[in-house]
Amino acid sequence: MFNTIFSRKSIREYTGEKISSEDLEKILEAGQAAAVGRGDYESLLLTVISNQDLIDEIEANDSKIMGEESHPFFGAPQIVLISVKPSDTEPSNVEFASVGCIAENISLAATELGVGSCLIWGAIRRALGNEELLKKFELPKGYFPCGAVTLGKTNVKFEAKKNRHQIKIKYID
Repeated sequence: MFNTIFSRKSIREYTGEKISSEDLEKILEAGQAAAVGRGDYESLLLTVISNQDLIDEIEANDSKIMGEESHPFFGAPQIVLISVKPSDTEPSNVEFASVGCIAENISLAATELGVGSCLIWGAIRRALGNEELLKKFELPKGYFPCGAVTLGKTNVKFEAKKNRHQIKIKYID
């Protein structure tokens, strides 16, 4: 487990080849096993987007908003969109945290299987202002797209990092 955690990284180089349906199912199962606030699993939805035209359209929308060419999916052939049906008008911190836990489980499972993944938040957030694009996500009424994880085959090797990031730690006794 620790080797997978220490090997996980954001992949930004894909071969363009989709992963096997078996690996995809394992990765989605890992996402479904994530911790979810208040145990409200029924409020969450995973949408696998493999349609290249739709992926290109999301990137074009992002480029338009950013004012420069943008490829936030880095050529990944599949995206897992994570959506929530918020208990209020917009997702709460608990709901965003649940989406984050799901995204990390997906990314860790992908790493374990040697599949490239990258957590994507900004491009999904920027898609919210485009009603035509949102319709193409085919979300049930009331669902709000919060984030996504790219998936695809990669030639990048997964090795445990020797020089890991250091987050400050403070102890209070």
